[in-house]
Amino acid sequence: MRLLSPSTARNNVTVRWQSVVGVNYFLERSTNLWANPPFTLLVPILPGQPGTTTFTDTNAANLAPLFYRVGVP
Repeated sequence: MRLLSPSTARNNVTVRWQSVVGVNYFLERSTNLWANPPFTLLVPILPGQPGTTTFTDTNAANLAPLFYRVGVP
C-alpha cells in the first residue's frame, strides 16, 4: 500500500492510497512527529476500494503541517 499525494479544497484534506477490495485499513494523522505518541487514530476501519481508497479529513487544512499514515489493523 502506498499513500498518494493529498489534495486540499478549502479546509479539507483528501488522502488517497493504493488499496485492495476486501482489506480494511486504518488512517492516522499527526501535526507533530515529536509528540508521544506522534499519531492519532482518525478512522479505525476503512474498507478497501478497487485501486484506491480516499478519505476526506474535514477542517484539517488549517492544522498544518499534517502527516498521515495508513495501515492494516
